[in-house]
Amino acid sequence: MSIFEKVLEIYQKYHVCIHCLGRMFSLLATNTTNFERGYSLLLTLTMENHQKSLSSDVNHEIYTKNLRIIAEKAHFIPARQVLMKQGIKLAPILSSEKCYLCNDIFSNLEIYAQDAINKIRDIEFNNFLVGSAPSSQMINREDIFKAEFNLLESESIKSHFNRELGKVLSSSLHKSPEFLTPDITIIFNLSPISHSIDLLIRSVFIYGRYNKYLRDIPQTHWNCRNCMGKGCKLCDFTGKQYMTSVEELISPIFLSETNATDSKFHGGGREDIDVRMLGEGRPFIIELRNPKKRTLNLHQIQKSVNKKNRKKIKISKLRNSSKAEVKSLKKSAESTRKTYLAKVLSEQKVSKEIFITNLTKLREVFVNNKIKQRTPVRVSHRRSDKVREKSIYKIEGKYQKPTLFEFLIETQGGVYIKELINGDDGRTTPSFSEIFNCPLLCKELDVLKID
Repeated sequence: MSIFEKVLEIYQKYHVCIHCLGRMFSLLATNTTNFERGYSLLLTLTMENHQKSLSSDVNHEIYTKNLRIIAEKAHFIPARQVLMKQGIKLAPILSSEKCYLCNDIFSNLEIYAQDAINKIRDIEFNNFLVGSAPSSQMINREDIFKAEFNLLESESIKSHFNRELGKVLSSSLHKSPEFLTPDITIIFNLSPISHSIDLLIRSVFIYGRYNKYLRDIPQTHWNCRNCMGKGCKLCDFTGKQYMTSVEELISPIFLSETNATDSKFHGGGREDIDVRMLGEGRPFIIELRNPKKRTLNLHQIQKSVNKKNRKKIKISKLRNSSKAEVKSLKKSAESTRKTYLAKVLSEQKVSKEIFITNLTKLREVFVNNKIKQRTPVRVSHRRSDKVREKSIYKIEGKYQKPTLFEFLIETQGGVYIKELINGDDGRTTPSFSEIFNCPLLCKELDVLKID
């Protein structure tokens, strides 16, 4: 069966708009629109049947009937004009008769576009993408339709709608579509009788470094262990294990400036609650979700955060980032070099001479060698129990008192420094306690540098 015979067969049974007709043959005659393709099919059919209906040696009734089908079922104006000039009366086009496949969606794209514009009016974005979710009723109807007429060269209504509405919106908004990482994705939920719009707004990612000057705050928010964030007497109904965190000190100003719904804090590793983060700070990326504003004065935000949290935390080196950099930050955390300053208590008194001897042994045993650390007891409730091999790059020591020493330790990221010192009952080996042959305890720990 030829394409033209299929078209006539379709219109003998259904009214289909020109856009949807063209979509049924979208893989043929590429580099044109579905409307142009559908219009060309109907125009060619009209011209061919008009010519044959004027011939003296054919059955005029057949070709006049074909013209009537095109005029009345396809609502094709050129065919109607041909028949009207011949004095043939036609049934009026009823406004209630909608396209069998799309319910006249493609004839009303401007309405859909305006609804989208109203929805995104207060949102800042540089580019966009149109998406759609046709109802199962629309998809099933189209699948049955294609099977009925053996239509094998068509595209989906979803891709057709996304492309055509994208063109209308691009013209109206004077913004370009973006197919990989759009600032905003406008999703139309389509059904034969209505539609609704959902928005997917790409998060804003800001990179920076933070210093932490207090020893009693964690990096991120912790839910109360007893109530898991619901609020109870133990947490004074705050739902929090600790009253604040680095995350909670940083995020409010970012949320306010972007009008984001919420945020997520991504750290390049983390220090313990009682450990200070000094030097140039720890890398972090704050992810601001569903932001209504994307263009930020990072210098002013940094200034505001630091002024509000003086002597608690400080942020620096703010710049725009991305989701890809979040993955890179997480992946590289354990391959970085970190320098720590540890104040260490000894259960036994150690002379300065023995300290110097043991410091030499520490360097011989640890520097440029691997240690084995089994997940420490203190974090085993939240981390998988496994043995990690880590490198130690540098150890320097200072004797302060017979029971108090200071160590400068440079290691691979991910080393548990406290356990490196105390041995964690043999779970870290070798350890400083082994070398000193007496129990050692890390009293204070500071991170000085992260490369």
